[in-house]
Amino acid sequence: MRWPEILVAAGLLAALARPAMAEPRWLACKYTDTGGKAQNFFMVFDDLRNTASLLDGGTLVEGTSTGITFQALRTRFPQFTITYNRNDGALALTPLAGFGGILAGECRRSPPPPGAPNPT
Repeated sequence: MRWPEILVAAGLLAALARPAMAEPRWLACKYTDTGGKAQNFFMVFDDLRNTASLLDGGTLVEGTSTGITFQALRTRFPQFTITYNRNDGALALTPLAGFGGILAGECRRSPPPPGAPNPT
């Protein structure tokens, strides 16, 4: 019947298929600190490599214990932990020093900032 045609099509798809390529995505984030002052930062994450980094002084600082799902991104830095809700852009920043509580903010997709290094 049509089995030879189906097998040929599946074989062509398998031969021509390319692996998924990682695409770093930049976020422009804003939160309000405990003193009521707005703070801004840039963050980049990569779904396929399961990495997240902050742009700090022209260099990328990679987070540890990073977990990225279809719904959220969670990563830890030396001073704080970040949770980003990918559905609505909500940001929760938790200082690890044990003071200040959870700081709320938001992140939006953004082009890479000028002069930003290329995440690898």
